[in-house]
Amino acid sequence: MARDGAQPATLALLCDGYVLDLEARGKSPDSIRRAADTQARLAECFGTRMEEPLGGFSEADLYAFRAHRIQGQVKPSTVNRDLRSIRAMLKKALPGFRFPGELFFKEDETRVRWLEPLQEVDVMSRIASPFQEMARLAALTMMRLTEILTRRREHVALSQGVLQLPKTKTGPDTVVLNREALGILQRQLDSHGGEWVFPSPSGRPYSRVYVGRVWRRAARAAGLGDFHFQDLRHHGATMALNAGFSAPIVMALGRWKTERMMRRYAAVTDRTLRAAAEAVAGNPPQNGNGGWQRTHNPASILVGHGPSQG
Repeated sequence: MARDGAQPATLALLCDGYVLDLEARGKSPDSIRRAADTQARLAECFGTRMEEPLGGFSEADLYAFRAHRIQGQVKPSTVNRDLRSIRAMLKKALPGFRFPGELFFKEDETRVRWLEPLQEVDVMSRIASPFQEMARLAALTMMRLTEILTRRREHVALSQGVLQLPKTKTGPDTVVLNREALGILQRQLDSHGGEWVFPSPSGRPYSRVYVGRVWRRAARAAGLGDFHFQDLRHHGATMALNAGFSAPIVMALGRWKTERMMRRYAAVTDRTLRAAAEAVAGNPPQNGNGGWQRTHNPASILVGHGPSQG
């Protein structure tokens, strides 16, 4: 771990090096901030042991860290995020270290992550511009908040109906824009001459934490206590899936690499299941409050793709 005459690796140095590596690789400020936050949580747990040689670090220490975080009434998903950062750090410094997979908490995959039409209207009406436009864009394009906040003017190709994502977890990617998304971006770019699509008053992008806080206040005011900004991405996927588009199409739109990941967040609603049950019985589609056929026009959700024929 340490060359002759070199300072032995410590947990503190490992954390510092990981943050510097993220910066060198051009990772987002939020990713860097989360890594620094994990470092702070490790320091809270281990204190002066942060300065001891890393060779003494063991699986027992990982379980002790998890127990320490849970005692602070931290959500399991937040603990898992810390553990993923620690796993990435250790992989670089100790390639042979066995990180126990059972250390991660099983996260709830059953939480509802989509909105009924009236819920969507209610929560959106409670958000001021430009945060309302950000939220609507997330629902329409299935983009992550960081992807929206870090878009530059040069990334938007309105004439082609696409938005470029030069840096993602899996490399460059492209977002297909529907008509409403195009309109949002056109108006936003026309409203200022800055470099960023959604600049803050300082001219720089808004922080992810700040926008999340704005959304959280609006969601709670609308009675949605457990619906996060990130869930808008899953809401969009659910709308597309229930409008009749195939899983591969929805995967491509949301840029998920596996159907399992897509279906973790995109739900087939009771309304769609009822429609299928009626179709099995040979009953025609119905509209109205007692019916099941969606009134959404698929063209308002997707551009260039038709409903699945399979």
